[in-house]
Amino acid sequence: MAVTLLGKPTGFDGFGPSMLVQQMRGRLRGVQFPNDRLDARKLLRQNSPLVPGVYGWLDSNRRLIYVGKSKSLRKRLLSYFAKKPSDNRMDRIRQHSEFIVWEPISHELLALIREQELIHRWRPEYNSMGQPTRMQPAFLCIGGSPAPNARLVRRLTGKYSHVFGPISGTNRLQQAIIRLNQVFRLRDCPDKTRFQFTSQRLLFDDPATAKCIRHEIGTCPGPCASLCSLKDYRRQVDEMLCFLDGNSQSTLDAIENRMKEAARREAFETAAIHRDCWEHLSWLDRRLQTLRMADKHLSGILPIPARRNRTAWMVLRGGRIGATMLAPENADQATSARKLIVQIAGRAADSPTNLLEMSLQLIVVSWFRHDSAHKQELLGFDAAIRDCERRTSQACIAA
Repeated sequence: MAVTLLGKPTGFDGFGPSMLVQQMRGRLRGVQFPNDRLDARKLLRQNSPLVPGVYGWLDSNRRLIYVGKSKSLRKRLLSYFAKKPSDNRMDRIRQHSEFIVWEPISHELLALIREQELIHRWRPEYNSMGQPTRMQPAFLCIGGSPAPNARLVRRLTGKYSHVFGPISGTNRLQQAIIRLNQVFRLRDCPDKTRFQFTSQRLLFDDPATAKCIRHEIGTCPGPCASLCSLKDYRRQVDEMLCFLDGNSQSTLDAIENRMKEAARREAFETAAIHRDCWEHLSWLDRRLQTLRMADKHLSGILPIPARRNRTAWMVLRGGRIGATMLAPENADQATSARKLIVQIAGRAADSPTNLLEMSLQLIVVSWFRHDSAHKQELLGFDAAIRDCERRTSQACIAA
């Protein structure tokens, strides 16, 4: 088979637009690889670069069936043609493909972002991680007046009084929410349930009974049966919010003490229940600590190397990507950059509104969490604004 290096295969229009400025991305290239494994390795060794980037596999219909990213495109693509690939899925992808395309990216973090963009846009069938219909992150929200409780929400609608997230690991989050409502004695019945509090006057004085066993075992105050006051219920909600905001560790300490006491009495089943509760809420607390860190510390400008010896700026607000741009090199660019930075710095670090924004925020937060030294690279908003003003002033003086 004659093999040629392609700008892009006929019938494939490319990966599509990106939030990353063009200077962060290289030109899309690709090959139709031969059937012989060694010939394919030779072709990739000659043509694929040793730089970060994203790549895609196309089938015979020029349909994108898999997207990946790597710190070194050449090494990653060669691994698909190893004598014994490390993953069986790599063999399946190769057998169902005819073309490989790749796009060099100037930085590893940008490659992670670009990969997520492409998965979200194309939904390749061989990408099990990151699919918009699988393993979605979610939010922990407080809502359901007049007796609010904690609940898992996948899409924000603006009707919730408090929102925490996004949080990856939906199954664990659901288990943590169950324990959260139990520990803070909040109901978990449907919103359509009719709630009455002891301060409300009833037409009849017939005693009501709680509609589930949780009141009997002491994990719900029974707002469905007028067994608690609105003031007491809201006090429990406030205590839960104090825990979620990171202002109190007494809840975890109390659960741990009950676990140890039950173990001392050799009530091991009870100790196991407290242990599971402590593990789920500790997991949730760690996730929320990471988000609080991002909200407090991950705001500013992250300088990133771009192509042709340029520097790009990624503008972050609470770990969310507000914009990407090239570092200004003249007065007009500095004026535009200053205006955009002031706009992003002045708005609140709101929660993401769609799945792609959620996934990208989690990628950025994870990047900084795994290597805290990256935080030292962040340039504060004020410093970036002063830099833009200095460049503008220098240009005016020179003129």
